[in-house]
Amino acid sequence: MKDIILFDDVSFFYNNESSEIKYVLNNLSIEIKRGEFVSIIGYNGSGKSTIAKHTNAIVVPSSGDVLVDGINTKNNDKLYDIRRRVGMVFQNPDNQIVATVVEEDVAFALENLGIDPKAIRQKVDEALDIVGMSNHKTDVPHNLSGGQKQRVAIAGVLAMQPDCIVLDEPTAMLDPEGRKTVLNTIKRLNREKGITVVLITHYMEEAAMTERVIVLKDGEVAKDGAPIDVFSDVDGIRNLGLDVPQVTSLCYELKKEGIDIGYAINIDDCVSKISNLFEEKK
Repeated sequence: MKDIILFDDVSFFYNNESSEIKYVLNNLSIEIKRGEFVSIIGYNGSGKSTIAKHTNAIVVPSSGDVLVDGINTKNNDKLYDIRRRVGMVFQNPDNQIVATVVEEDVAFALENLGIDPKAIRQKVDEALDIVGMSNHKTDVPHNLSGGQKQRVAIAGVLAMQPDCIVLDEPTAMLDPEGRKTVLNTIKRLNREKGITVVLITHYMEEAAMTERVIVLKDGEVAKDGAPIDVFSDVDGIRNLGLDVPQVTSLCYELKKEGIDIGYAINIDDCVSKISNLFEEKK
């Protein structure tokens, strides 16, 4: 399967007045395949948001290369093509909402490109329908809940019909219900529309929902694999300044007490393993 995003030996530092150069990314190489659902986790300052900015050419590498569908992000003449392929959703939806009516906000980028109004109407309606916000298309965005606002922000990106969506901690400012609706939307986009999703999060339970987890430490890849493989190394994850999903922690504590049910990364799997244990003991 072809890469949609490729980091090839990427290093990056932010310019500042200090004579000391501190790299945020260090010789980082990551391949993200088309259609993948990937999460990126790491403690604050590990480089997560900097990776997100590289995928959309908001910043470019100090050394090495980032390729988006084969296009080098250092090529300024290809910025539209890059951002057409990779859409960004940020932590605070208020920073992405620019219009006073939901449907006008979703149409904003399309109108700036001079797309035919009939085509815009179709794309906006489709995007709002996908995120479940069709009934709110004439609402004032700032009267919506946090989760609804974030879905409007996602719709604005979807209207551009990207191949990949990168979400930088999109649920950090939401309540549990808002988080749930946004995550369900993201999963559906990947599963039903085949859109590549890169989810940057500090919630381990969210990372456990994805197909692949990349763990960062000091701008380098510390772990990369399926969630069950990454989080089963409980001590290793905790040594990186992170934690594991609560159900994984429960399995870990049970194992320390001599009750080995293996490891789980979600509630259903954990319940099943405990039930199986009871059945074996009968």
